[in-house]
Amino acid sequence: MKKVILVLVIGLISSMSFAQNDVDALRYSTIQVGGTARSIAYSGAVGALGADFSSLTVNPAGIGLYRNSELSISPVLYYSNSRATMNGFSNNGGKDNFNINQFGLVLNNNSGNINGWKSFQFAIGLNRLNNFNHYFHISNENKNNSLMNAYQLQAYGKYPNDLDPFSTNLAWYNYLLQDTVRTSSGVLAYTSPLANGGVQQDLRKTTWGSMNEMNITFGSSYNDIFYIGGGVSFPFVRYYEQSEYTESDIADTIPNFSKFVLNNTLETHGSGVNFKLGFIVRPTGYLRLGIAFHSPTWLYLNDAYNAKISRYNDNGAKDAKSSPDGKYDYSITTPMKVVGSATLTLAQFILLSADIDYLNYSNMRLGGGRNYSFISENSTIRDKYSSTLNIRAGAEIRLNPVSLRAGFARYGNPYSDGSGNGESWIASGGIGYRLNAMFLDFAASYSVKNSEYYLYDARIINPANLHTGDYRFVITAGYKF
Repeated sequence: MKKVILVLVIGLISSMSFAQNDVDALRYSTIQVGGTARSIAYSGAVGALGADFSSLTVNPAGIGLYRNSELSISPVLYYSNSRATMNGFSNNGGKDNFNINQFGLVLNNNSGNINGWKSFQFAIGLNRLNNFNHYFHISNENKNNSLMNAYQLQAYGKYPNDLDPFSTNLAWYNYLLQDTVRTSSGVLAYTSPLANGGVQQDLRKTTWGSMNEMNITFGSSYNDIFYIGGGVSFPFVRYYEQSEYTESDIADTIPNFSKFVLNNTLETHGSGVNFKLGFIVRPTGYLRLGIAFHSPTWLYLNDAYNAKISRYNDNGAKDAKSSPDGKYDYSITTPMKVVGSATLTLAQFILLSADIDYLNYSNMRLGGGRNYSFISENSTIRDKYSSTLNIRAGAEIRLNPVSLRAGFARYGNPYSDGSGNGESWIASGGIGYRLNAMFLDFAASYSVKNSEYYLYDARIINPANLHTGDYRFVITAGYKF
C-alpha cells in the first residue's frame, strides 16, 4: 500500500508541471461503447448481436449478420453533472454537449453461395469512444497546509534558476516560495508564507473534447453458422482542459497576502491505429457466441500547455507571471483487449445479449518523448494499475414494428489497490421502430462514477470525493438498401 501511495504522489507532483504521466495513459485507455441508439440502449452489449454499426467496434464479425447495405447517423445530446465534496464543503456543476455519436456506411454483397460463403460485407464510418465534457468545483477550508507545501517538496534541493517554469518558478516570482535556506545537511530548501495553511481553497476545472474512431471493417458469413470479421481503426483525440485554482486568506492572518490564482490550460491532439479480429458462431438457431481480439492502440499525441500565477496583496496590488508556451510530442500504448459475447433468442421475439471484456491496464505504456524514456512513469503504471473485467448486458422485446430495449453495464476498477476510483456503472433503455427500408431508434443512458481527487500531494491533504453522472440521449436514423 505504501508503494502505491508513493507512485500516486509522484504522478500528482509530475502533473502539476504538465508532465505526461499515468493519468494521461488511463484517460485514453478507458473507453465505453457508444455510437448508435440501439447499442447505447443495450449499454454496449452488442458483441454477438451484430448487424449494428457500433457492434463492429466490439466484434467486427458482427458485420457478417448484415443482410442489406445500410447508411446510418446518430446525433446525441450529452450532459454531465458533478458533485464534489471535501471536508463538509459541497459544490455541484454541469456541462452539456451536442455531437454526432456515429456515422456509418455498410455495403453488403450477396454472393449467392460460393462454397458456403453467402455474403461479403464492407463498412466504413465513425464511432465515438469517449466524451471528455466535464466540469467540477472543489472547495476546502485548509487550516494546516497549502499547495505551496507541495511546491516546497517539488523545489527541494534546486536553485531558483532550476525551478519548474510551469509551477515552482511562478510561485518563486510571486514570493509564494521565498527565503531559500540551507538544511543541516546543506541542501537548499524554501519557505512559504502559506506553509501553515489558513487558506480557503477552490478548484474549478473544465474539460471538453472527445475520442473518436474511424473504422474500416471487412467480413463474411458461412452458411449462417460462422461469421468472421476484421478491421483497422484510426482513433483520433481532441482533449482540452482549463483549471483555476485559488487560495485566499480566510481570516487575514497572512501578512501582505489576500489570495493567489493559478490558471492552467492544456490542449492535446493526436491520432493512432489499432486492429481488431472477431468470430461469431451459431451452434443452434437461437444462440450466438462470439470472441474478439483488439490489439493495443498506438496513439501519437501532442500537448500544448501553459500556466500563470497571479498574487493579490492586502493593498490590492497584483503581481503575475506566466509560463512559456509548452509543447511536447509523445506516444501512448493502450492495453490489448479480449471480448467474449453471447446472444440468446427466446420465443422468436425476446433477445438477450451479454459481453465481457478482459484487459490489463498495467500494460499501458508511455513513450516517444524527446530524449526521455518515461522509465519512472511506466514503473508507476505497472505498480498502480491491474487487470479488470467490464461486463455489459442488454435485452430487447420485439413487438413489430416496435422494439423495446434495456441494458446495464459495469466497467471495472483499473487500480491495483482495489479503491473505488475508476469503477463506473451504466443503466440504459430505448425504443426502436422499423418500417420497410427505414428505421428510427431512440435511447437514453445514465452512467455514474465515484472517485477521489487530490488537489495536490496526497501525503499532506485528504482527497475530495467526486460523484459524476453522465446522461446521453441519442437518436439513430438509418436507411437500408
